[in-house]
Amino acid sequence: MPPSKLPNETTGVGAPGESSRALPGWAGEGTRPYAGSGDPIPFRNPDTAKANLERVGARLSPALASALLGLLAEAPDPDGALLLFERLIESSEIVRLLDQHNSLAHYAIVVFGHSRFLGDTLIQNTDLLPSFLREKNLDRSFSQEEFHESLARFRARSSESDVALTLARFKRREYVRIMLRDVLKIAPLAETTAEISALADVLIEEALREADSKLQRRHGSPQHLDALGRLVDTPFAVLALGKLGGNELNYSSDVDLIYIYGDGEEPPRTPVSNREYFIRLAQHTTEILSRVTREGPVFRIDLRLRPQGGEGELAIRLSQALAYYSETAHDWERQAMIKVQHAAGDTGLAREFIRAVQPYVYTEKVNFAAIKTALVAREKMQKGRQQRKTLGQPPETIDVKIDRGGIRDIEFLVQCLQRVYGGAEAWLRSGGTLFSLHKLHDKGHISGKEFHDLTSAYEFLRHLEHRLQLREGQQTHQLLTSEADCRVLQRAMEGYAPGEYRLGNLVSAVQRRMATVAEIYQRIIYQQQTRGRQQGPGAEFKLLSALEPATSDPSSQQIVERLATDAPALYEIANRRDLNPQARKNLYRFLGSAFSSSQRYAGVLRNQEAVGRALALFETSDYLTEILIRHPEEIVTLAQLEEVAPQTGGRYLFEKSLGLAETDRDPVFAYLAGSPATPAEKLALLRQHFRHRAFVAGARDVIELRGVYDSFEATTAAAEDVMATAVRLADAEGLAVMALGRLGSGEFDLLSDADVLFVCGEDGDRIALTKCAERMMHALSAYTRDGTVFSLDARLRPRGGEGELLSTPAQLAAYFGHEAQAWEALMYTKMRFLAGSQTLGERATGTLETLFQRFAADAGLAQDIREMRRKLESAESSGKSFKYSPGAIYDIDFITSFLLIRHSVADKRGSLRDRLWRCVDCGVLDKSDAGVLDHAAELLRTVEHVARLVVGRAVKWLSAAEHGRRVTEKLTGQILGCDFPKGLESELDGTFAKVRAIYERVLGA
Repeated sequence: MPPSKLPNETTGVGAPGESSRALPGWAGEGTRPYAGSGDPIPFRNPDTAKANLERVGARLSPALASALLGLLAEAPDPDGALLLFERLIESSEIVRLLDQHNSLAHYAIVVFGHSRFLGDTLIQNTDLLPSFLREKNLDRSFSQEEFHESLARFRARSSESDVALTLARFKRREYVRIMLRDVLKIAPLAETTAEISALADVLIEEALREADSKLQRRHGSPQHLDALGRLVDTPFAVLALGKLGGNELNYSSDVDLIYIYGDGEEPPRTPVSNREYFIRLAQHTTEILSRVTREGPVFRIDLRLRPQGGEGELAIRLSQALAYYSETAHDWERQAMIKVQHAAGDTGLAREFIRAVQPYVYTEKVNFAAIKTALVAREKMQKGRQQRKTLGQPPETIDVKIDRGGIRDIEFLVQCLQRVYGGAEAWLRSGGTLFSLHKLHDKGHISGKEFHDLTSAYEFLRHLEHRLQLREGQQTHQLLTSEADCRVLQRAMEGYAPGEYRLGNLVSAVQRRMATVAEIYQRIIYQQQTRGRQQGPGAEFKLLSALEPATSDPSSQQIVERLATDAPALYEIANRRDLNPQARKNLYRFLGSAFSSSQRYAGVLRNQEAVGRALALFETSDYLTEILIRHPEEIVTLAQLEEVAPQTGGRYLFEKSLGLAETDRDPVFAYLAGSPATPAEKLALLRQHFRHRAFVAGARDVIELRGVYDSFEATTAAAEDVMATAVRLADAEGLAVMALGRLGSGEFDLLSDADVLFVCGEDGDRIALTKCAERMMHALSAYTRDGTVFSLDARLRPRGGEGELLSTPAQLAAYFGHEAQAWEALMYTKMRFLAGSQTLGERATGTLETLFQRFAADAGLAQDIREMRRKLESAESSGKSFKYSPGAIYDIDFITSFLLIRHSVADKRGSLRDRLWRCVDCGVLDKSDAGVLDHAAELLRTVEHVARLVVGRAVKWLSAAEHGRRVTEKLTGQILGCDFPKGLESELDGTFAKVRAIYERVLGA
């Protein structure tokens, strides 16, 4: 995951200004600062850095000051990061925030160490920092709808009247979050560029809306007479090409646009013709987007790809545009249409243009002369550079975009193949380069090895392009020339080369990849010139990869041909005709990752049959697929799945009152606690092993169709082991960790947050133990190169976020006796001991009786619960929810907790199923009602769990995407052993109605 590690286990809260003494971590006078683990921080100027660190340390708590050293040691540019961080903490409010939430210091250093221009943005917009905690918006990418909503809120809060400035500022603010997800390796390349592209579409739409609004106030709405003589509005659309059209925009791309408007004649005596109106609209929109503000321009807009280029009108009629591409356009202009996509304005008009222009772009027969035209244009881009080298001028640095074997070669090669084969195979018509490579490979137009080489080179070079552009926010593609700058860039690129986490030499790594691309490019494109001459001018042209038997280069054979020799079982799997597109696509993604190193390849060869088992995961689960692609070594887990006994912990909830016995713990986690490894190494192993346990749990669910409560047992057990190990690693003697929420009830799910309560003794060192608790929270929640474990959420403690992080048993008893509210009584029915001091855990558990007795006698309990439930429903009024909707999980949860408290049922532990039937045993719930609620709980828990597996994140409701919804319904039915004749959503709606009826009967309408 990210290129920064956790600080050296020293995060915590201390008094700002307390550290005027020597900053911890210094090796001594005249040496470079060390990060606590012994590794020197690679400052360019150690003496200046020492002075800066002393000033910074004087403003921070000792713990955070020490942690800062570990963060700087991992920063690509520690000098720049330190200078920007010093500017950030000029505000005492920011210092307090960083002391309270050390992960924010981590994020700040990541931004500062990678990008000066976004570092300035963060300093000028410090409100972004708490948003990373409050909204958890690093977990996922934003959709266009979310960007629209966020922009609307931003404009509503802003007093700025300059629209261009507002949009430019909004873009830079969003870039900070996108860049963090990128460099922390939370988001893969395709997700990063897609999110930047979605943001660009929203900004272009807003600029268009602003420009159109002003013109309409002055001239009215442009209209024309339709075929029936009626007056109708004339549509206008903004089309994107290039990087934006392919959904692959980078941080500093030019944006290629075309403006078109609908046909039809305006009515007589119109003061401004449609032509004039739309040309003005194009001018105003371009001006808003490209005008330089103090935040820079929104984008650099390039309109030269419009019909007739720089000599053409800024906006053109639909019919005129189509006539141009059918009759006049150069071949390279038609090839540019491969990436055309709607960016803003009327979607119907854009769709009509895109459909109509396709026949001029893709044809079933493309002769070499057509391709050669575009090829000549490609060669002109390199001519000047080659001439300078030939004339003996000093060699230039590498340009990763336009030099031979660079980004442009890969994109051009893909487009040529699409043009040739896209006429007969419409499925190949897509704008994105990576997506198109997958399609070309899937159809057999490039070999497996070519697919891997081109994909890995493209991702590596695009990541490199991003790191170059992030430094100063400038459009550059050339490797830096100074040795110091090159070192910074090399550190920023660590972890992006498969099989080479620590790059030995960045320039050599770039040259190797570009040479590989150039060889493929030469073979597929230029080889055809000779072939065409040999076969004669009338021969049909066909672009060929090196898949033909005639080739003598063994490195160019298809992956499947290689597998036929090395791995017969895997060869059969890869050639199965019954694979659906999703499974096939993910299988080849996995094979591409596995073939990136000999060690990975050998692991796959040893476990060929396990790949067959993985097909179920590839077809069903984005969550498990991504783990396998990032960590192909997990294939051995599938091979051994039947041999590995499930590790569960749910039984201990009922057989023992407190926690797991030491002998029952996972041996890997048990080893970590006493291992001689460094703290950072222990945490890395902790994250890796939890990821492994989560993968095992999910794989069993899909392959064995395991029931959801069995799955929860396994995931809960893994979380218990993590917490027990984390407590020992933090040396938290005198601290108890109590589980609440789903972890407390033994229903902890994949991708869940862990609700916890920290308890200390009345005579404990509260400050030191608070730091221990904070270290655990940061260590488990932070995004790192090894992934994250899960977030610890302590907001369910007394008084919530405003209360102290630690509570004593005496404080709990006092709070439960006088202050706690009804909803808290429900929530604390799930509290149980998790890790740490068992004595403290027993004392904390003992205080619960005070809370339950108080509300058992409260005549207003049911009314208070109904009111809280109504608030939860109102808070999630935007759509259906597995939890919040009337009749959903919270209804069942509230019913059981209410009955357990109202009737003073002593044993309140366990899952929803356990608690429901305990109510039946105690005679406080009708057996038939319990059966309905049990069925509903199992259905809802199963659907929610399956939805997480399918889409790879926690979700509120069924996926809007057809594939996600279909797979969720199918897998849910298989696990539960039932069908949904009217569809899963209809089944859920019916279940909600039955549950709500019981809820109203038990708690009153």
